[in-house]
Amino acid sequence: MSDEINQEIITKITKLILTNEQKLIREDDLNNLIDPSYDFNQIINIVYDNLKEVGFELITSTFLDQKYYILTSDGKDDNITPSQYGALALISALSKEIDDNLKLNDIKDIFSQVWESDVKFLIDNDYLRKISINELEIVKITPLGKALMKNIHKDLQLKNLIDIFKKE
Repeated sequence: MSDEINQEIITKITKLILTNEQKLIREDDLNNLIDPSYDFNQIINIVYDNLKEVGFELITSTFLDQKYYILTSDGKDDNITPSQYGALALISALSKEIDDNLKLNDIKDIFSQVWESDVKFLIDNDYLRKISINELEIVKITPLGKALMKNIHKDLQLKNLIDIFKKE
């Protein structure tokens, strides 16, 4: 692979990721931009390093059997309120420890007091997604939702969150 072509592909992918309004892109879509004779992993690693140099991070997530790349940066999203972060954290913990396919009706019951202000906002902005499977409506955390929680998602445990609320 010549350095000129390699750099052209890297620039094209980096620009696409940076200008994408959704902040995420499917791996298959990126793969379609790259000639099969090139090493996708090598190119994406260079893109990752370039983005990291300017303060961004490219993380991966799987959603509905598709791999996504999500552009993130350090710090919190100013469009999300602390209450919305809290609702997303609780839903994330519930999905990790109870069931990845949380029933929509259960989520509405649990979060009835903040459904309109917080959970609906998270759904409307694609941090959470309602999905119908065999006439059952479920809620799943999207790659954007996982990216929003990236700094705490691995350590998030339902027991710890419940303990925090018990103290108050």
